[in-house]
Amino acid sequence: MRKLFFFTLFLALTALQPGFIYSQSGGQNPTLLMYRWNGGGISPQPVVQGNVLGTVRWDGLTAIGSIRTGASIYSNVTNPVAPGFLQANMIFRTSGGAGLTDRMIITQNGLVGIGEMNPAYHLHVLGNTHTTGDFFGRIHFDNNAATNDAPNTYIDEAYFELKNRAVLTGGLALPASAGVQGGVLSLAPGGTSLDHQLYFGDDGIWTRRRTGNAADWTGADWYKVLTGEQIMGTPNRLAKFTAPNSLGDSRLFDDGVRVGINNFAPAFDLDISGTTRISANALVDGSLGVGTTTPAHKLHLVGDGYVNGRVAIGPTDHFASGYALSVNGKVITDEVRVMLEPAWPDYVFDENYPLPDLKEWERFIRTNKHLPGIPSASEVRENGIELGENQRLLLEKIEQLTLLLIAQQKQIDSLKKELQNVRR
Repeated sequence: MRKLFFFTLFLALTALQPGFIYSQSGGQNPTLLMYRWNGGGISPQPVVQGNVLGTVRWDGLTAIGSIRTGASIYSNVTNPVAPGFLQANMIFRTSGGAGLTDRMIITQNGLVGIGEMNPAYHLHVLGNTHTTGDFFGRIHFDNNAATNDAPNTYIDEAYFELKNRAVLTGGLALPASAGVQGGVLSLAPGGTSLDHQLYFGDDGIWTRRRTGNAADWTGADWYKVLTGEQIMGTPNRLAKFTAPNSLGDSRLFDDGVRVGINNFAPAFDLDISGTTRISANALVDGSLGVGTTTPAHKLHLVGDGYVNGRVAIGPTDHFASGYALSVNGKVITDEVRVMLEPAWPDYVFDENYPLPDLKEWERFIRTNKHLPGIPSASEVRENGIELGENQRLLLEKIEQLTLLLIAQQKQIDSLKKELQNVRR
């Protein structure tokens, strides 16, 4: 009879309070139990999808007659219910200016949403996050493709987003490419650090930077980050820009032992294949070989040489005015050939050439102490002699004297003949 009374009292209480909380505490594992059913009377009904299984609420007195809820945790049935099968979530709410607002959820599948009540990931956060410890797991990309978000929208964070290439303006824009979208990593460390962005496109990786917390990306140019895809080369070949954003082989070779220019198997410390031009001074402390790899002198030339200008030989760089070769010292040679203009004195043997008068020569010699037309000793000391011209003058005198000797011999022969006739 007593058991029937308590059972009847229990049914009455449950009929008056359908959300009645039953709690039990005892033993080594105290438990707070919320037990939800539907209906009433002697035969309670199972919960159904959408039912609130229970709520833990924190209330506070804000004024006499006014009680406000500051926070709560409640659980909803999320799927159809079957015997021995129940799925539910847990929702955390806090009170703001507009009252209680859902802040966080743990779904029936264990997905956690913070600011996002329909999480698609094990941790799905809507808004900025910050951690002082290690982070493990995958990083989510947000789809903000149509916006060129300013630096001041990134606060102390690293943020991954999908972006349309065309919206990323501000400074020097990204060049056109077949891929119209790419991933953007924004790094905003805070403090006095600049904000940086990396754009991952079909044409490689690009970067730009701007003052942290700036209102836009004005003046922030995009620059290509060169990777192994653009940096192609051959060992020991120095690199050069083969395009504005790529590197390749140049014509310089350096294996750490020898250097080649347009020569990729140098046989000497510096080995150049091709024409070489030096516009400024070239200093050679050792020997210089032209046409030889084993020069025995400071300048060792093997083969023909051509000098378009003057040459001075001697202890000083004395260039005689008007002469191609100036030698300050003695010259020894097996042979010297002087090529003159057509003024060689064969003209002396012309029939109409006037022979010199020996009496005039005698008077000239007595007065000037040298032959007519021949430089004097003082002129030779002052100006030297022109080897070719001197040879011409000497030959002219020889030819003149030869003609005079011939004429004189004729006179002698004529006198001999006259003398013989007189003796007879």
